[in-house]
Amino acid sequence: MEDTIVNSIANTIADKAQEAAEGATQTIVDRIYGAYNSFIGIFPEQFQWVVSVILVLAIAAFLYNQIKKHWLWIVLAVVIFPGILPMLKNIVVSLTAMFTGGSPTE
Repeated sequence: MEDTIVNSIANTIADKAQEAAEGATQTIVDRIYGAYNSFIGIFPEQFQWVVSVILVLAIAAFLYNQIKKHWLWIVLAVVIFPGILPMLKNIVVSLTAMFTGGSPTE
């Protein structure tokens, strides 16, 4: 009898851990879709397209204003970022070697 209870508890814990792992592996896109669907579900079905159009226009206006104000920084980021990648790789390799106790060349 005790084994049955222990197995039941262990299975429940394993199921909860599996559910938590599946929730943790959700991508940011899945979370955005989930948030959008829960938000749009508030409105009646015949008005959902209007809310969607308003959201698209608001996001487009925001992006346009950001690009208009900060176009130079965006261009610099696109130009400079590929040059930064080898430095970032070196930093990550060195930190990994430091924390694992290996040498950076391994």
